Amino acid sequence: MSVFDAQKVQKELEKLPKEEQQIYQNIAPSDENTDIDTSNVEDPFIPQSSLVLTNDEYPHKVYVGEAFPITIHAKTTENTNFDFKINLKKNDDLLFLNPDAKWKNIQGEYVTTLWFEAKTSNASLEQISIQLLRNGEAFQQSALNLNPIRYEITPSDNHFSHLVASSLEVKKIKTKNFDNNSIIVMLELNATNTNLKSFYIDGVQKQGVENLKGDFNASTGFYYALFPSSKTHFDFSYFNKDTKSLENMSFRLVISDDEISTQSDLNPTNKDFNIYKQYALWFFTFVFAFVFVWRKNYIILVLAIVCFVLSFFIDTSVKSGILKAGSRARILPTEPSTFFYTAHSNEKVKILGKRLDYIKVILENGQIGWVLREDLQKN
Repeated sequence: MSVFDAQKVQKELEKLPKEEQQIYQNIAPSDENTDIDTSNVEDPFIPQSSLVLTNDEYPHKVYVGEAFPITIHAKTTENTNFDFKINLKKNDDLLFLNPDAKWKNIQGEYVTTLWFEAKTSNASLEQISIQLLRNGEAFQQSALNLNPIRYEITPSDNHFSHLVASSLEVKKIKTKNFDNNSIIVMLELNATNTNLKSFYIDGVQKQGVENLKGDFNASTGFYYALFPSSKTHFDFSYFNKDTKSLENMSFRLVISDDEISTQSDLNPTNKDFNIYKQYALWFFTFVFAFVFVWRKNYIILVLAIVCFVLSFFIDTSVKSGILKAGSRARILPTEPSTFFYTAHSNEKVKILGKRLDYIKVILENGQIGWVLREDLQKN
């Protein structure tokens, strides 16, 4: 059988002018004996992806250290479950701040906002590509080529915190003794349009940001830093990108006896204060007993007995344990908290308190920190 339908072809030829009929009549007949199966042949003129990407207007000039967003819109005809994979064509001088960005389905269109931060003026972002994955395999993809972004050097001074923000507020500041030679300063920060993780002061050996909450539009967190005990003031500055000026802050450091914050748990349990409470109960026991002898009032006698009994329930002892070799101590009792100490051998420590899977201890060098329960064994 020929691949051509002879009768149909003949009818079509008869409709043509005689000159064109002669051209087609001179074509040699096909010698193919079977039809060709074209069901699995890809048509190169049919687009293989129905994923369409667009982006909102984004800044084409930003400061080094500034967190800036690019909002992506993705449209696809796919209506089954799939995952997004984001690929970037950039250099190492540009940080991708939220690689786990969440996508929202808004009336059939998927939207997400990607956040970036340039560490130097040589940062570069050329392309954002998106893949749709099913069972780990990409079945649709598309890319956006971006116009160049210019990164300006941020004005700074000797106390610059490397933070670029629309606003920064210090809600609380607390200072505590950390060991015999050091103090720890904790600032509770509120900020807008910034990456609070970037907050750090040159020359401070131990510092960090903990307990971050919110997003890059508005966030809160606790900045801590260890300083020598002789330090009396803490000064820093940040760059306000809205006013385009450095804003300076200065705080006098005063050792505080109350908690740094409800979340920090840096204070040790005060055993000395418990001893004073025990002495006070003994005092009231003596007073009530004296009044009873004088007045013969049995209610007063009961109060004296109660005070005397309660005095023995106050814990005035400091428990101890052995911190295993290789264990590390954290600033705060949270998994992402910064480590500041590693025990190179088994070390005797004093136990001050407990919180979930963490135990507060005083190390042999006098420093206070949090260790995992599993890293501590009974003395």
